[in-house]
Amino acid sequence: MDLDYEALLDRYALVLLDNRGLSRETYRAYLGDIRDLIAFIRERHAGVPDRRTVRSYLLRLASRYSRTSVNRKLSAIRGFFNFVMRTNGLPMNPFGHIRSLKESLTLPKFLTHDEVFDLIDAVTDPRDRAILELLYSTGIRVGEAEIMKCCDVDVHRGFVLVTGKGSKQRRVPVGSRALDALRAYLRTRGIEDPIYCTEPMFLGKRGGPLGSRGMRRVIYRWSLQAALAKRVSPHVLRHTFASHLLDAGADLRSIQEMLGHASLSTTQRYTHLNLDKLMDVYDKAHPRAKEG
Repeated sequence: MDLDYEALLDRYALVLLDNRGLSRETYRAYLGDIRDLIAFIRERHAGVPDRRTVRSYLLRLASRYSRTSVNRKLSAIRGFFNFVMRTNGLPMNPFGHIRSLKESLTLPKFLTHDEVFDLIDAVTDPRDRAILELLYSTGIRVGEAEIMKCCDVDVHRGFVLVTGKGSKQRRVPVGSRALDALRAYLRTRGIEDPIYCTEPMFLGKRGGPLGSRGMRRVIYRWSLQAALAKRVSPHVLRHTFASHLLDAGADLRSIQEMLGHASLSTTQRYTHLNLDKLMDVYDKAHPRAKEG
């Protein structure tokens, strides 16, 4: 059975766009995953992948990616071939029988207070400082920062309007230092009060919106400048935000709301980060914790 994979992918991309629960990052990742498989199929002139082709591709994935990444790729591929079955009469999904790999619990990585301060203090560029301050102060996703407009920042009441997964909006408080950094950056663009400005919040060198990849480069660059031992990414800053709030006594429901998590169980991962702290408190405070 011959399949026009490019045409099918173009049509499937429209289906994914209609999926309101899919973030921009996941949408791009899914399309990239499917394109990678299509290239693999073409290399082998396989048409519809047979068992040998599927097995070879799985071995390649397993040798190159983590279990989490492999599972995401399999999810994208299964969804694509389910679409092909519905629209083109493909009799079976060649990846339908492949189960997701079991993932071990990996705790989110985060920075200490000193590491955050060292990172931000190293930044001399107003835009880059505003990016780092915003991500750490609010815990928003890099994809959410990418689509933020100037008018989404309320400098008077101290919050940002965030458009998250599924186009759901939420208001997240912003700290005074982050607000100062945002104001300073906006002033470099001649914007005193952003309330009526619909331009993108962060611009690239050519004047267009700064994408998530550009923001990752910004963070990586300044983490090197600050000589941090840890590899810093937007997600690390998001985890750091949650962990520091939890350390300070914030309740999980509030953190869940600010992070935009649909399920509290997702937010509960951060309680594992504070186990050592809890044990220390217990040892110092509980009358039966000490020996002798």
